[in-house]
Amino acid sequence: MKNLRQILIIEDNADDQALLLRQLKKAGLGQHIKVIPDGREALAYLTNEQFVREDLSAIFLDLKLPKVSGLKVLETIRSHERLHAIPVIVMTSSNSPEDLDQCRNFGVYSFVQKPLAFSSFAKAFADTFHTRRVATMVREESGHDFGMTSLPA
Repeated sequence: MKNLRQILIIEDNADDQALLLRQLKKAGLGQHIKVIPDGREALAYLTNEQFVREDLSAIFLDLKLPKVSGLKVLETIRSHERLHAIPVIVMTSSNSPEDLDQCRNFGVYSFVQKPLAFSSFAKAFADTFHTRRVATMVREESGHDFGMTSLPA
């Protein structure tokens, strides 16, 4: 994707960080990656007024973070005016229906099951941007979002 500017990885596990970094670099997306290891630091970064939303193209978010949960980070992202449109790909070892339902309620449609594998990462990344592109096309062509307000352009 030629428009990608920065990818944020919010992940506490060093092995998962390294694997995701390696996969992003293999996909040609390794130029502008920031890694944050816990939920509290992620909230501080994302809500800092110096942070410019336009610089962020995607967020990879672990649900099980230390200090502040990934679900709380996701809730903040979706409720913050400058952040709500950023696509989030959730990485989780949880297959709890409650966790996945909460993520869907916050507009997340792409999940990467841990342990991370390139095929699941690539599918989640492609699905996220394809879904956003379709939602944008529908909105532009029809003037209606058909309930897809969680996927703004």
